[in-house]
Amino acid sequence: MAAAAGGRWRPAASRLPTYRLRSRIWLIGPLALYGLLRIPAFLEPHWYTDEAGYVTTARAVLRGKVLYSQIWTNKPPLQIWTVAAVIHFLGTSEAALHVVTFLTGLLTLLAIAYAASRLLGRRRTVVALVLAAIMLGTPLLDAELILPESFLIAPVAWAGALLLTRVAAPDTRRWPLWPVAVGVLAAAGIAYQQTALADTCAFGLILATAGRASWRRVAVYAATVAGLTAAWLIPALVTAGGGKVAYALVGYWIQFSQGQVAGAGQGSLQIPVVFRAIFALVVLTLVVSAAWLRRRDPDTAWALWVWAAVALLVPAVALQPYPHYLLPSLVPTALAISSLGLRLPARVPSSRRLAGAGLIVATGLALVGAAPTGLDWPPAFAVGNHSFATYYAGAFSTLTRGQSLIAYQDQFDYRVPEDSAVAAWIKAHGLDGSSAVVWSADTWLYDLNDLQLLMPTPPIYNDEHLLGYEGPVAQEVADLEPALVITESQSVAAWPEIDPVLAAGYKNVDESGSEIVWLRDALVASVMGPTGLG
Repeated sequence: MAAAAGGRWRPAASRLPTYRLRSRIWLIGPLALYGLLRIPAFLEPHWYTDEAGYVTTARAVLRGKVLYSQIWTNKPPLQIWTVAAVIHFLGTSEAALHVVTFLTGLLTLLAIAYAASRLLGRRRTVVALVLAAIMLGTPLLDAELILPESFLIAPVAWAGALLLTRVAAPDTRRWPLWPVAVGVLAAAGIAYQQTALADTCAFGLILATAGRASWRRVAVYAATVAGLTAAWLIPALVTAGGGKVAYALVGYWIQFSQGQVAGAGQGSLQIPVVFRAIFALVVLTLVVSAAWLRRRDPDTAWALWVWAAVALLVPAVALQPYPHYLLPSLVPTALAISSLGLRLPARVPSSRRLAGAGLIVATGLALVGAAPTGLDWPPAFAVGNHSFATYYAGAFSTLTRGQSLIAYQDQFDYRVPEDSAVAAWIKAHGLDGSSAVVWSADTWLYDLNDLQLLMPTPPIYNDEHLLGYEGPVAQEVADLEPALVITESQSVAAWPEIDPVLAAGYKNVDESGSEIVWLRDALVASVMGPTGLG
């Protein structure tokens, strides 16, 4: 816009950007803290096994394999599509992968700032941002890794932010459009990870009770979520088949949970399903009852506790020692904690006070229930390679040239230097791109040497779920006759059925720590020379 004066045009409100920047200067501190804490993430090596599985699967999709049939995953497709896009445009270096999770963390912080500044005030917003910046910036919850939870936190956080800041306002049209935006973002969360259904249901409950609740809002929101979920689910069912998709997205997790209850999981807290169900029912009863008592309340800060309690129920029910399970609950929990101490009006009905207490109790119970999930990377005073001391002090030493990058990266996992040595051997012998089976939970070698994935899915433990236990996976390897089989001692100890296959048709041609490279007998002479000794 411009205004005419004396025949000349001059810009109107030219100082507006400066004013807007000055009014948001409080954002700089938390965002700078987040960026500073994330620096070591760009120095990490290829070490986390789940990342290896997602990267290898995404590479297979880029090469034309059909998800859930020709290449398998137990996640909805947006997780693999996102990783595939990162690989296509940025490559498979760990730094490139972590650029994306840095951006999702940044978007999550901006969602917190957007919601909290409108609901809680400036000081409480800064408290929520600092809490979230620490948890997202450090490796405590593995937020830097390319895990489904690291991706879904951004759309789900913005879904919650839009919902909570608009639910108390009157609608300007008969069929409001803003629930569509909330539904799109919630559906994106589900397309990354099935557990985002918990957040989606919490948003539906808030829409049905908070502020100016109406059935039209709920209908628009539910139709959007259902429509977008069907948009990827139906093609998957058509291309891969209903049985395969149902097993990948539902059946596998039922089997996995049953195995954990039976004691198959390592480090998991064994609590019978019935007690987990009772615990979840108690928390949900408190949440729904409180939401009903606070229905149509113009002050919607209480809805933060609804979201937090429901999101925390996921890790509380799962009871698995995987810190990233806590990531989706970080945003509502940080906002809810920051809202503590908000004063209610003097003449607040007792039902509202009772509802508030019930929500705090429900969230507290869910938080205690989720505690066994734990945190990654013990604090700075802990000793050992996997601690804050090595993560941050080591990164500082590396950046100031006090130690080499290789020395820093080798501290992350014993398989890092072994993978590097094996990858160098494979490359030196011209075997990049060969058909291979990596008999291990760690499958980075598929990507480090561009090896052809022959199995239905990268990690051996998931191949067992698909093909059968104690024999069928090894038989599949024998039938496929890959040029290379790379074994790792722990995986061979867990799945020893590969030993007869190797003894019958492969030669040990290289050893690097616990990893052994086995070359098919028919190729030994051409690769290693007439004597087979290299």
